[in-house]
Amino acid sequence: MVIVRLTRMNKFLALAILLLGGSPSWAKEAFTGENLNRPFTVHGRLSVYNGSANLRIWIVGSNRMLYIDAESPALEKINSIFGDGEGWFTRDIFGDFTVEPLAKDIKGHMRPVRVLGVKNVVIARDGKVLSRKKAL
Repeated sequence: MVIVRLTRMNKFLALAILLLGGSPSWAKEAFTGENLNRPFTVHGRLSVYNGSANLRIWIVGSNRMLYIDAESPALEKINSIFGDGEGWFTRDIFGDFTVEPLAKDIKGHMRPVRVLGVKNVVIARDGKVLSRKKAL
């Protein structure tokens, strides 16, 4: 057994390293694209919600929500997954969503986007994986 004796200076140095060392690499904030007005890609979960903006993407690792507000080829494929007769509210789609903002970002508000593509797709129901696809 090794006993380490911390002097006052060692305690100060240890505290300074902890406080000034910044956040660890695993604690980085999620990229939300809030400062971009051009297409960007986020890792998120697409789900169906009640309300006017019913197709929403939650950006994993953040509190941000985007809502799909325009037609696109990817939206047709998304609708086919949700509207296959099993119920619109039964599934989630996880993936890397490339989206195009349709309005400037307003902090605290959902941002309207058009989905340009989805890669690394995982379709889940009640936390269980139903299928995986490279892209939609």
